[in-house]
Parts: sequence; C-alpha cells; structure tokens
Amino acid sequence: MLRRLLLGAVPFTVMGAVVLMTIFGDHGLVRRHELRQEMRAVDARVDELRAENVEFQRQIDILEKHPAGVRRLAAEELLMAPPGSTIYRFESE
Repeated sequence: MLRRLLLGAVPFTVMGAVVLMTIFGDHGLVRRHELRQEMRAVDARVDELRAENVEFQRQIDILEKHPAGVRRLAAEELLMAPPGSTIYRFESE
C-alpha cells in the first residue's frame, strides 16, 4: 500500500520540479523577464549614444566646413572669444 502511494506521488513530484524549473530555472520565465528588462535598458542607452553621436558629427562638420568653426565651438563649449568680444550666456532652468 505504501509502495503504491509513493509510486503515485512520483509523477506529481516530477511535474512539480519541471514547473519550478520552467519558472525559476537558469533559462526560466523569471530569467527571461530579467533579460528583457536589461535589453530595454541597453536599447535606451544605444538611443542616447546615437543622439550624442549626431551632435558630435555636427561639431565635426562645423570644424571641417566653416573657417570660423573652431572659434564658434570654443565660444560655445569653453566660453572663449577674441579680445574685445562679449559672450552672452543664457542658462535654462
């Protein structure tokens, strides 16, 4: 009788283990959810870097195409200007 009871419980135990591994295992649903969140964060960072790259490309174009490009970037980034010039700086809130 006990043997029959134990043999009947084995399939349920195995199924329980399979369900737990499917949810919590190394390749389970929880891990997949974590990886998706990580992927979204990486995609957001990629978008930020692409926007930054566009700005850097704009600065490169200014330096290459316009003779006054170096002076303009120096004025924008370093607040430098030729003697006698006035720099106006507007800060946003």
